Amino acid sequence: MSKPLVLVVGASGRTGQRVVRALRRHGFPVRALVRDASKASLVAGEGVEVLIGDVTDEADIRRALTGVTYLVSALGSKGPTDAAHIELIEFTTIAELAQLAKEMGVQHFVLCSSMGVEIPEMIPPLAEILRQKRRGELALEHSGVPFTIVRPGGLTDEPGGGGVAIARTLPGFGMIARDDVAEVMVQALLQPEAKNKIAEIINAPDAGPADRPGLFAEVASG
Repeated sequence: MSKPLVLVVGASGRTGQRVVRALRRHGFPVRALVRDASKASLVAGEGVEVLIGDVTDEADIRRALTGVTYLVSALGSKGPTDAAHIELIEFTTIAELAQLAKEMGVQHFVLCSSMGVEIPEMIPPLAEILRQKRRGELALEHSGVPFTIVRPGGLTDEPGGGGVAIARTLPGFGMIARDDVAEVMVQALLQPEAKNKIAEIINAPDAGPADRPGLFAEVASG
């Protein structure tokens, strides 16, 4: 039985590319929304439909969501930038995605957010990004779309496959490979227990792998 179509926004980014690959490994057909046509080759491949469009444009998003069952967002501001751009990407766009996803019958929205969004003052250089990410999370939570919010620690480009600690709130900060973040986001679509949960994740040698059964059963609700 074929799996349902997944739209990935932020697909050409370093995390987004890994999300596309992880979805394909698990047999999902993917529609990858890419703004810059020159980056289409980063995600193109068998089972991947590359759609050129702007995630901030409602018409492009409606086109991208047509026929989609699941939505995965790997969007994010590219480091410190002006406040208006941060708000546009981290809050406004996520809120509009959630609203349109609800309207168009999306069954699950998986959002990559960040650890620290509830304590942005603890990380001053990223405080504004974290505040806007939290606003985006809340917009998704209140949209009525079934959701999973994944909050990774600091992102690395190291190979994945290591242990992944997961909880609603982890006791401290840490780092995590983008490969493992991508796998956790795909597991959110595969594991029913993931719906309507928020999960912090970091690499931890003594934890099981990102694709372990019951991963999201370990995460408390609320």
